[in-house]
Amino acid sequence: MPVVQSLVGTWKIDNAATENLGAYLEAIGLAGDMIEGAAQAETYVEWSVNGDKITQTMKAKDNSHETTFTLGNEFSETLVGGKVCQTTFTEEGGKLVRKQKGSLYNCTTTIELIGGQLIETRTCESSPPVSCVRKMIRA
Repeated sequence: MPVVQSLVGTWKIDNAATENLGAYLEAIGLAGDMIEGAAQAETYVEWSVNGDKITQTMKAKDNSHETTFTLGNEFSETLVGGKVCQTTFTEEGGKLVRKQKGSLYNCTTTIELIGGQLIETRTCESSPPVSCVRKMIRA
């Protein structure tokens, strides 16, 4: 769990350094008003570990979303917007990898530390595939 341990703490999303978020959120079927709000909201992501349980909490002004998981174990996850998917987190090559399988699309997110920033690269395996990059700094 060395990758996860390096993420523990609170991170602030740098909206100015985010790339292609709107197209990605559209590809996964998020409503237009939710896309605009996500792109502009001051958002924090907190990582914590308790034994083998890992929790990621995303907090913005008007909402929060918490995901608790164990590495390598698939679980049912309800996403913002109410969609449900099967999710698995693993550590691969120094990165935390999240794979989501749903009825409308599959997505892969890689999370890694580069130069003191947490870099999250999300790819929706739609047709054509759509990716976005979110950069975060320690809060």
